[in-house]
Amino acid sequence: MSDPINQDIAVVLLWLEEGLEPDAEMFGSGAKDLTHGPEIWPRFDQAFRNAMNTPRTDERLPWIKVGDRIIGPVELRKMYVPSANEEY
Repeated sequence: MSDPINQDIAVVLLWLEEGLEPDAEMFGSGAKDLTHGPEIWPRFDQAFRNAMNTPRTDERLPWIKVGDRIIGPVELRKMYVPSANEEY
């Protein structure tokens, strides 16, 4: 079982084409070759909500780095439980 995620630390949200997996360097501010990202968010829950509720218009999927942990789209989807007023 994974450790609980600290909601009160800054995280980095990165969008990658489906099938690609990031390395830790891609989450750094020098990652200029990416079309979208990396985006720094002040809290995990804010980045998570954005990643899960942003309509997909292409083949990019969200990845979130919190501390030393990288959370991929499959794990993010497993964490997601939409509320009644959110689109799925």
